[in-house]
Amino acid sequence: MGTKYCPEAPRQKMISLMYLVLTAMLALNVDKTVLDAFVMVNHNFMQSIESSKAKNQRVYDDFESAAKENPKKVGELNNAVKKVKVSSDSLYQYIHSLKEMIVKKADGPEGNLEDIKSQDDLNYPAELMINKKHGTELKEAIAKYRKSLISLVDTSNTELIASINKSLDTSDPMAKQGRTPTWETERFEGYPLIAVITLMSKIQSDVRNAESDVINNLYAKIDKASFKFNKLQAQVVSTSDYVLQGNTYEAKVFLSAVDTTASPTILIGGSTLPMIPGENAGLYKTTAGKEGKMTYTGSINYKNPSGIIVNYPFKHEYEVAKPSMTVSPTKMNIFYVGLANPVSVSAPGISAKDIKVSITNGTIEPSSPGNYIVHPQKAGTKSVVSVKATIDGKLKDIGSMEFRVKRVPDPIASVANKIDGAISKRELEAQQGVLAAIPDFDFDMKFTVLSFVVSTSKGGFVVDKPTKGNRFSQEQRDLMKGLNQGSRLYIESIIVHGDDGTTRNLPAISFKIIN
Repeated sequence: MGTKYCPEAPRQKMISLMYLVLTAMLALNVDKTVLDAFVMVNHNFMQSIESSKAKNQRVYDDFESAAKENPKKVGELNNAVKKVKVSSDSLYQYIHSLKEMIVKKADGPEGNLEDIKSQDDLNYPAELMINKKHGTELKEAIAKYRKSLISLVDTSNTELIASINKSLDTSDPMAKQGRTPTWETERFEGYPLIAVITLMSKIQSDVRNAESDVINNLYAKIDKASFKFNKLQAQVVSTSDYVLQGNTYEAKVFLSAVDTTASPTILIGGSTLPMIPGENAGLYKTTAGKEGKMTYTGSINYKNPSGIIVNYPFKHEYEVAKPSMTVSPTKMNIFYVGLANPVSVSAPGISAKDIKVSITNGTIEPSSPGNYIVHPQKAGTKSVVSVKATIDGKLKDIGSMEFRVKRVPDPIASVANKIDGAISKRELEAQQGVLAAIPDFDFDMKFTVLSFVVSTSKGGFVVDKPTKGNRFSQEQRDLMKGLNQGSRLYIESIIVHGDDGTTRNLPAISFKIIN
């Protein structure tokens, strides 16, 4: 049976031609060599049938796989081809049983289709197929099978319908020479047994070929509007290319198929993306502006084999974070009690708004995105800053860091930027008072002098002149005016108050008067 769905192989054509030639030779009463030739042709028919059966089974298997993958699309068609298989196998087996019946009638109960003894018998085929009407029953079975196949074919496919009608034709031949033969007599009357068996093998072959044409036609319906892909690519798509230690890395790994002969149109924000050569994929580039989670949408427009543009929308998110770095000194991680200790916290790849920070032995509050102010409570007890972040909708631990907590160091009292040593009387009298500060301190920390005492030795007695505030009193100035070269001046009992809320008693300072 030759159609575009299952073209008739050269071998099949040769077998059919040999059958016609041999039939014509029988009409000329050719001797036993012709019978032997029919044995060969019958054997070739059976080999061809086995080949067709294997090909058909592969189509059935493909249908079954497709139905499992997409039951909604393929399920109904798969049910139809299952019916084709049942009816084809049933008719094929029925013809096989008729062949066995004829051979066993002629050769006895031990008769074997593979080794027919009564090849030239002219009586039993006609008796069983004509007189006992088995030929008529076969004709009706073929007609019913032909009708069931055609019901599964679109009426517009006239070529396939005509091919099925021709190969499974059960109509009576035209009258000739005053004789009106039937389909049965034309095939089973007047021929030797081996010729009838070969003819029935040909009918079996026609059944398998018609079966093949119909199931391949049905399989084509699955792919009619499907995309044809000619290249497979391994793809790995991760939820994030940045993973924090202790968290889970997730990625989808799959095989994608592309059609390198047809390019889609990919749109984002109304603009068409340029295509990456050789990959059939668009390249999207944009400048990361403000910090935070960004979302973009678009669509892929693809023309399917039916010429219809199919639209596939998509949406994607990505995170934009400010460039950051972390420097962690191993010996300088200190918080000071009573001060607003600034600290910055960042986790690369995570937005500042998704970070949660807490502390022990103190309080911490945000001052700006990524920046915080720490107020420790107790000196000598460590503060631990812990960081968590919202990742994939879940709050996860990022890490923690310990800080030593110290009291702000005492300031140093000074006069004329001096803490001791020699000082001229003129320079001393030009000063306004006593100052207190912590040299080279990183914080803007101020101390206010609350009181101090100026003392010196005069006439063998110690003279003390106290004052409030940080300025020299008039009494203290008068005392300093009476100093001679080589005299000692002491400034002691210096009380100061710092921005950290503490009051300190500072060590005394002393000067030797010169000039």
